[in-house]
Amino acid sequence: MKLSVQSIKHVLQQDTDIDPAAGWDVREVDALIFGCNKVAQDALASAIPNGFSDFERDHLKLLLDGQRYGHLTIRRLLEGDQSASAVDALPIARLQLEVLYSLCFMLHGGQNVRLFLKNGWKKYLGKTAKPWMDQLQVLSSVTEDERRTIEQDEIGNSPGPAFTRTRIDRFPSPMGVIEKCTVADQRQMLMRLYPEYQFLCSFAHGDTEATLFRIVSDGRSPLRNALPSAQIKDFYQREILETPIMYSAVAAVQAATEVAVLYPAHLELLVAVTKAWAALTRHSLLAVPIWEIRARNILPLV
Repeated sequence: MKLSVQSIKHVLQQDTDIDPAAGWDVREVDALIFGCNKVAQDALASAIPNGFSDFERDHLKLLLDGQRYGHLTIRRLLEGDQSASAVDALPIARLQLEVLYSLCFMLHGGQNVRLFLKNGWKKYLGKTAKPWMDQLQVLSSVTEDERRTIEQDEIGNSPGPAFTRTRIDRFPSPMGVIEKCTVADQRQMLMRLYPEYQFLCSFAHGDTEATLFRIVSDGRSPLRNALPSAQIKDFYQREILETPIMYSAVAAVQAATEVAVLYPAHLELLVAVTKAWAALTRHSLLAVPIWEIRARNILPLV
């Protein structure tokens, strides 16, 4: 599926623009992310959603907790003096968005969490102690036919009685999530985020952007002499320090907002994400279309 500019564009509806010169204490951003993440996990802990097992519900919580750790990693990478190592915060920001895509898919039903668990089990089959894998096979809803199909594919045989070959489908990538999504505003939101995801992928793949960002950030690079120090400082602040923080914030707050779909009466969660969006849309142009396309449709307190 190819996304055109026409298919993902969103004309902003809010009247006021953000002030790019306005400061925002990063500790306030942290508080929004961690606060929304916590109450989303609390909501999941309060009741098992319809169509999910307790084990599947717990994996949704773990997925959210991964975003919390992802943001902590970003913050650590950005600490201290200017450094080329800080560029590594951008591929971590990519992971924050990937969690959002995966969570959107899994929240559609327990069968999608089971697909996630089956894919994880499939990867580790043959690499971990058999008793542990047997136990995890049951928890991951992997059938005997699915297990034996993997054995036959990987080692050429599966000793035992005859069985029906049953393949485990691959868990979808972000583009696959978009293609499978049937909720119109959620699909449009994920489409709008996809170019941002592609941009962040370039840093995981070592593309030109990653090399350029490191050159500008590395105090030992002779190419830095070609740019004024004030320009380098501004680039580092906006593109390397602020960018991964904003991607992480949008991904984490929207993930918590998606959980609110399953818990429309969980007042603490609704209040937390509503307040977070109010702050994000004052400071980030990236946040505004995500809010207007999807998030505000979920929240009854607006």
